[in-house]
Amino acid sequence: MRLLVAVLVAALGGCLALSHEVLWVRVYSFATEGAPEAFGSLLAAYLAGLAGGSLLAGRYCRSAAAERSGQLYRVGGVIVAGALAAFLVAPAVAHLVGRGVDPASTLPVFALASTCLGAGFPLLCHFAIPADELAGARLSYVYVGNIAGSTLGSLVTGLVLLDVLPLRELNVALAIAGAALGVMLMLSASRTVRSRVLSGALLAAAIGSFVGSAKALYGDLYEKLLYGEEHREHGRFAHVIERREGVVTVSRSGTVYGGGSYEGIANVSPLPEQDENRVLRAYLVSAFHPEPRDILMIGLGSGSWLQVLANDPDVEHLTVVEINPGFVEAARRAPVVASALENPKVELLIDDGRRYLGRTSRRFDVIVENTIVYWRSYASMLLSREMMELSRRRLKPGGALYYNTTMSTAAQKTGATVFPYAVRYQNMLIASDGPITIDRARFERKLDAWHIDGRPVLPAGSRAAQLDLLKEQDWRGGPTWESRESILQRTQDDPIITDDNMATEWWAFDTYP
Repeated sequence: MRLLVAVLVAALGGCLALSHEVLWVRVYSFATEGAPEAFGSLLAAYLAGLAGGSLLAGRYCRSAAAERSGQLYRVGGVIVAGALAAFLVAPAVAHLVGRGVDPASTLPVFALASTCLGAGFPLLCHFAIPADELAGARLSYVYVGNIAGSTLGSLVTGLVLLDVLPLRELNVALAIAGAALGVMLMLSASRTVRSRVLSGALLAAAIGSFVGSAKALYGDLYEKLLYGEEHREHGRFAHVIERREGVVTVSRSGTVYGGGSYEGIANVSPLPEQDENRVLRAYLVSAFHPEPRDILMIGLGSGSWLQVLANDPDVEHLTVVEINPGFVEAARRAPVVASALENPKVELLIDDGRRYLGRTSRRFDVIVENTIVYWRSYASMLLSREMMELSRRRLKPGGALYYNTTMSTAAQKTGATVFPYAVRYQNMLIASDGPITIDRARFERKLDAWHIDGRPVLPAGSRAAQLDLLKEQDWRGGPTWESRESILQRTQDDPIITDDNMATEWWAFDTYP
């Protein structure tokens, strides 16, 4: 009977522990803007904590105190303590980051909480497994239960619960489940009415504290993780959209963040005094392609580029591939761009952009990739030579790949190497198999006639030719426009990004301008 209890408790404990880890990865990744090392660092801290907890529990099990009665009661107490510690991790990390602490310096918080989680398993085994010739076999059964529960916890929390409950409610639910599991063990080990009453009171107090404190502890968690010491100046987010694919937050000024990193601002005005997100770059498509009838856009971001391109009269079909439906929801809530999602030209797919390109047989006049910052996790999947070659095969004759290098010199070199023709405009690269011509007259003519939601893009009395929006000017200390030859000369010492070297995520951090 003891062995069966141990297997079941190990399974439930593993389910809860891995569920907490999934949530901790989300918190730490958000705080680091999705840095490539975030998952590995968090996993190291988590495993170090488990090891530390096991070490402490092992020392206790070898002591005389461990042979006293009430072993199961102590196991339950450790599980309750682990539930409390896990519940406090996210707000503790947010508090530290909100006080200016570097996210990497918060890793001991995760380790300390996992120490409590790691101590329960050895104590449970010590309670359930006698020291005889079958100890190894019995231990393996407990391990199987723990592994099965851990697997189930990762899958259910990561793929189901994160789509159902926000971080705060999910942490409350996990904490209550952990406290209930621990108190159940304490109740089963209690021999007196007094101890049973105390155990029941402990559970009631734990549930009350988890539910009652959650709003205060978790209320401005994402604001602290994103803004750090400036979170009070920025105020609360207008929208926080949590899905299993990630967290999308929108500030009250309309700035969109994905996973803690800037994604854009809902704005479609190309006028310099209003163009906070440099959406003029979206209008540039009309300058380098004469008839962009069929466009593929990988990544929705704030939705501003979609709104601009969907209202280009030459565009007949615009396919948008977005991996995180949270961005779609954010766009629906932004009046400036919401109508683009209902535009009959637009086909919206929730999928991985690279996977879509690998599966589709369609070809496009323009492929737009307004990609994430070059150093973030998985950025190389969109910036690598292999991705460029895949995009190249999906272009129609005369088509162009138009992507955001986020000023990475390695990203600029990669595109200029794969394609025989390339032009840089600010941080964007236009790449094609044919000569690239920037037709300013066509751009200005179309901009004069461009309407969005029935309203002209340019104010009455303004003419694009007078604004001269594509003029050469100093941009971040460098030229606005740059030829392929100049790019290759300037980047001759930079690497070409590949799927294998993932250069921009780990070591190729040079930027220009």
